[in-house]
Amino acid sequence: MSKAVTRVRKKEIIKIIHPPLLRTNIKAQMASAAPPLGPMLGQRGLNVANFCKEFNKETGHIKQGVPLPTRVHIRPDRTYDLEICMPTTTWLLKQAAGVKRGAMNPAKGGEFAGIISVKHVYEIAKLKSQDKACQGLPLEVFLDERRAIVQKQLVELADKKAAKMLRTT
Repeated sequence: MSKAVTRVRKKEIIKIIHPPLLRTNIKAQMASAAPPLGPMLGQRGLNVANFCKEFNKETGHIKQGVPLPTRVHIRPDRTYDLEICMPTTTWLLKQAAGVKRGAMNPAKGGEFAGIISVKHVYEIAKLKSQDKACQGLPLEVFLDERRAIVQKQLVELADKKAAKMLRTT
C-alpha cells in the first residue's frame, strides 16, 4: 500500500495597512484604553496607555467631557503627532443655545431646539478659526456682509416707520 501525502496549505494572512491619519473625537481628560479608542490605536501599533496619558495631560486645562476633534498623524516607526482642535461646532452651538440636544426633525420646518444670536455665531467662528484646518478663512468678510445686511434692515425699518406715520396722520 502506498501512503498518500497530504499537505496542509496555510491560509494567507492579509495585512491591513491603515492610513497614517487617524481622525476621531475624544472627550477632554477622558481618554482611556477602552473601546473605541483603544482598539483604533492598538491596530496602528501605538502604545495606548502612553497616548491616553499624554492626551489627558494636554487637555488638563479644558473642562472634562468636552468633545475635542483630534487628529493623530502616525509615522511608520510608530511615533505620532497629536493635534487637538477646538471643541466641535455642534457642541459649541448647543452650549450657546442652552440645549441638551438638537431638533429631531428640522427638515419638516418649524421645529427648532434653541435660539442664538449673530454675536454667538461670530464668537464661535472666531474660536473655530484658531484650528489648523480653518486657518486662512477671513472673518472680516463675514463682518462686512453682516454690516451691509444690518444697514439694509435699518433702512427698511425706517421706511416702514415713515409709512406708518403717514398713514396715521
